[in-house]
Amino acid sequence: MKKNKNTSGVVWVTGYSASGKTSVGRKLKDSLLADGVPTIFLDGDDLRSIFASRWGYEREERIELAKVYFRLCSHLASQGFTVVISAVAMYKEVRLWLKENVPHAVEAYLDVPEDERRIRDSQTKHLYNNQDFQKMYEAPQAADIVVHNYGEIAPEHAAQQIKEYFLTVGLNRSADRGKKKHWDTFYKSAVAPSKPSPFAEHVADRIGEQVTVLEVGCGNGRDASLFGDIGHSVVALDASEKAIQFCQKNCQRPSIKFIWGTADKLAQIEGEKFDVVYSRFCIHAMTRREEANFMEAASKLIKPDGKIFIECRSIHDALAREGEVISLTERIHGHYRRFIVLDELKKTMISTGFDILEAVESKGLAKFGDEDPVVIRIEARLV
Repeated sequence: MKKNKNTSGVVWVTGYSASGKTSVGRKLKDSLLADGVPTIFLDGDDLRSIFASRWGYEREERIELAKVYFRLCSHLASQGFTVVISAVAMYKEVRLWLKENVPHAVEAYLDVPEDERRIRDSQTKHLYNNQDFQKMYEAPQAADIVVHNYGEIAPEHAAQQIKEYFLTVGLNRSADRGKKKHWDTFYKSAVAPSKPSPFAEHVADRIGEQVTVLEVGCGNGRDASLFGDIGHSVVALDASEKAIQFCQKNCQRPSIKFIWGTADKLAQIEGEKFDVVYSRFCIHAMTRREEANFMEAASKLIKPDGKIFIECRSIHDALAREGEVISLTERIHGHYRRFIVLDELKKTMISTGFDILEAVESKGLAKFGDEDPVVIRIEARLV
């Protein structure tokens, strides 16, 4: 079996009551640990007890509690663990949240005939005495893996099937975190400010005349337009197709080329070298992996002694304490953000060949209306 070196993720073992979720989940945890995979096991019944029965049993309360479970799973997985969670939680909203926001997430559905479940239940919880019990949930129509956990299939065999799927397929799963949908909607509405940012004006004073600029995360083109208007040759990239369409329609200049794609596309730019790489309020929209890939690509695209300029939200910004927690530094508050730890960013940049010339972390640098976030500004040179 080919294994991915990064074995952190979430395996959700689900199914109706008495389908064997807890038994299979524990077997799966033991099997992963035996393979050297750092694994944590969580059980829905235990978690409800740990949270002191704060949530009731109505549909909306069940959905919110399930999201709490998976935010906890995401937080643990972001620290290098594989989290196996056994919980019913079979709601469309929960499935969408998990797959959209948690990378390497797998939904494993234990399919057991109702007659078999009723026999098991009669010996344990007696939940099937409630005629409406099964109506509370929505059996998945497209679970990642369906396992028939009855008859000749013992719990350890079911666990083995799920483990093989997770290690060979699940670990290659990414999660968009709703970024594409949010930013396409944002730029389609054309509500972004049109004047050049204070950071672009700051950088414009520090890069000389008629240089080549690569902007990553150009948004509606306001900063690329400034650089183009003062004589620089600009290639501007954004992950939002709507943003690039807006730029191509409203920011046309012979000196600017707009490209649609994520930072990963930088590796495909061939034959071009830039004096400057510029990125404002984009790094904190990237995952750690995307940031590392961006730095690696940038180091190959900058000319010798070329510079990189970055502005992003700091972990000390007030928004870092608001919204849904999905890791130590990631939040969803209106949309996804990863708040940046200055020392970690500097370490990443140094490891990819940059010499830090200036690093500032402060309020007062990116004011917009009533907002005055704590941001990081970095100027570095390729060595």
